[in-house]
Amino acid sequence: MKIGGLQKLTLIDYPNKVAATVFLFGCNFRCPYCQNPELVDPEKVNNRQEISEKEFFDFLDSKKGLIDGVCITGGEPTIHKELSDFIKKIKAKKFLVKLDTNGSNPEILKKLIDAKLLDFIAMDIKSSPENYNKASGVKVDLKKIKKSIEIIKNSGIDYEFRITVVSGLVEEKDIEKIGKWLKGTKNFALQQFQNKKVLDKSFEKIQPYPDEILKEFQKILEKYIEKIELRL
Repeated sequence: MKIGGLQKLTLIDYPNKVAATVFLFGCNFRCPYCQNPELVDPEKVNNRQEISEKEFFDFLDSKKGLIDGVCITGGEPTIHKELSDFIKKIKAKKFLVKLDTNGSNPEILKKLIDAKLLDFIAMDIKSSPENYNKASGVKVDLKKIKKSIEIIKNSGIDYEFRITVVSGLVEEKDIEKIGKWLKGTKNFALQQFQNKKVLDKSFEKIQPYPDEILKEFQKILEKYIEKIELRL
């Protein structure tokens, strides 16, 4: 497994749990506002220090009884054929596993869920269906995105859908469409866009929405979704 980073302690990445976050190299999307360009851009990946699996699992052994779980993020974890075996090793050490995904590989998601390897899933929603390609930076198979949404909603495990709200990619009309699209979802998070470190340098000039706008978006979504969290 190509591990590109390790956050040894997080109190926010895994809801209500003390966890560590492991970052995997590589992604099949090119979201221009991505906050982890060094994990996505091939040139930057080549210049980044890789962490060995041994180093990672030695770390986990030292944290038994001190943390509850591991968040696996990226990049996009599901592009790695070794992902299932990697998670099995983590579960064998009695840690909970949270997976972050863009939802582009529903077959992999289903296999992981059916194998009872996941305890929490967070899926990023990029924009409304009409704006998905623009927000993702690539041509996206929306059928797969929609399939992943249904798999997660019906998985029986804890989950959240979330969106990074970027001006020009996510407008009020998109929020309304997303609410209708995800109607019945239990948990959804609106995340403020940060322009300090992004994949596409031109997005450094885009200013985050005022908090008041995100609160208006929250009210729109509350018509369709049970619980909306603001991450400002």
